[in-house]
Amino acid sequence: MAAIVEAIGVISGVLGILQFGIDNFPKEDSVDSTVRVTVGLDTAGGLNNAGGDAPDVRLFNEAGEFIGMKIGPGKIEDGGFKDIKIEHDGDSTQQPTYALFSANKDAICVAYVSITLPNSDHYSWVGDWGHQCGGSWYYSHVYIGSTNTMPDCFWIDGNDDQPQSGFQVHWPEFFNPQGNDLPSDPQEQADKVNYFCNQGPPFKMYNYEDTHDPRGITFWTINDKRSEAGLEERGTAVAYGPAKEAVSAKFRRGAPSYYPRSNGTDPSTKKNPHANRLVMSNKAQHTAHGLCESKTSYGPDFVNVADGTFCRMSDKTQWPVCDGKKVVDNCFNKDTKKLIVNGVSARDTPYSNVLDWTD
Repeated sequence: MAAIVEAIGVISGVLGILQFGIDNFPKEDSVDSTVRVTVGLDTAGGLNNAGGDAPDVRLFNEAGEFIGMKIGPGKIEDGGFKDIKIEHDGDSTQQPTYALFSANKDAICVAYVSITLPNSDHYSWVGDWGHQCGGSWYYSHVYIGSTNTMPDCFWIDGNDDQPQSGFQVHWPEFFNPQGNDLPSDPQEQADKVNYFCNQGPPFKMYNYEDTHDPRGITFWTINDKRSEAGLEERGTAVAYGPAKEAVSAKFRRGAPSYYPRSNGTDPSTKKNPHANRLVMSNKAQHTAHGLCESKTSYGPDFVNVADGTFCRMSDKTQWPVCDGKKVVDNCFNKDTKKLIVNGVSARDTPYSNVLDWTD
C-alpha cells in the first residue's frame, strides 16, 4: 500500500499534483467501500454553515452497473469529515470507479472527498474542481492532512439554497501515478482542464434547476475495439441507481442567485447571511481578484492585505486598499474596515464579524 496517493488538482486553471497521506482516507473493509467527505471550516466573519447534511452516495462499476448506496448518512460538522460506509449489493468486491454525491436539505461546502475500496485501493478528489468548472464555491480554510494545501470548497444543496444539487466523480481519472508528469504546455493544460470539466464522466455537476435529486451518472461505454486516440473518442451512456425512499421535504424555489448590495443597515440584507461579514488574508492563494472575477463564488467580503485588493461580494466589484498617501479615495481602508467611495464610507455601520486569516 502506497504511503502517498497523488491526485490531480487545479488552481486558477493550472493543473497540479496534490499528495494525500493515508490518514486522509477511511479504513478499508473487506467487502464494502467507505467514502470520506470533508467540508469547509466555519469562522466568525468567514465561511458560514459549511457543515450540514452529508450527501447520499451511490456507487457504480466501470461498466456503469450499480453497486450500492447509502442514503441519509447524517450530519457533517464544519471543518470536519464524515466517513460513509456503502454496502455493496450481494457483497460484491467489484471496483466502484464511479461515485455520485446527491445533496440533502442542509447545504455543505465540500473541500475534498476520498474513497477506500474493498481491495484497499485509494482515490481522492478536491473541491477546486467545483470552482474551476463553474460551481458555487468559497475558500475552505481546511488543509489536506499533512500538507500546507487548502483547496477551495464546492457548495451542494438539496433545497435550492445553492445552485448545484450534486456531482459525480470517475475516481481513476483524478489519480496520478507517482512519477507521472502533468502536461506543461499551456494549451495542453487548458485542454486537460476542459476535458475534466466538460466531458461528463470524469466530473459532472448537477444543477438543482434541472435535477433536484440526482441518481444517475454519465459513464464511458466500454468498447474493446475503441481507438487509441484517448478517452475523448469513447462513447458515453447514462446509468441510474435506485431512488431513495420517499421523504417529506419542502423545496424552496425562487431563491435569489445574488444578494442586494448592503450598507450594513438595510433590512433587506437579512436575506444575505454574509452582508455584515469580512475576511482578511495575506495568503497568495486567497485573492480578491479570484472571488470577484468568478460568477459562482459565494461568501463574505474579502480583502487581501498583502496584494492590496478588496472584493465587495454583493456586486462583485474590486477595489484597491488605501495606502494613506497616493490612494486615499475609492479604496478600502483596512484599519477602519470600510470602503471609501467619493470620500464617504459605503457602509453606515461596521462589519459585525471580521475573520483575520493573516499570518
